[in-house]
Amino acid sequence: MSKQVRDSAGHLWPEVIGRFGTTTMLTTSDASQQSHAAATGVTLMRVSNGSDDGRHLHFKVGANPIATVDDPIIPAYQTEYVAVNPGDKVAIISGHSHTFHVTITDILPS
Repeated sequence: MSKQVRDSAGHLWPEVIGRFGTTTMLTTSDASQQSHAAATGVTLMRVSNGSDDGRHLHFKVGANPIATVDDPIIPAYQTEYVAVNPGDKVAIISGHSHTFHVTITDILPS
């Protein structure tokens, strides 16, 4: 994950505040699917919606989550960082018949 910081000229640049850990790649469908469990010390997971047809996905976080179309969305071509507790998983569902790839990655403490 990154946050914005200013350089000596006042320009904004990303500053890395974590490093990537385990990644799960899922192919979405109209059934809920779960990622790996967040590792010890992990409090953020990166969820990247790799839709190739402009579709959003729905997600839910928890120990054994089941995502539904009533859960929050991640728009197509977007990445969200979601708060988790160690051991939590992220569940996703597409909510329609199209399929696409989603990656879910632990953000390890620096």
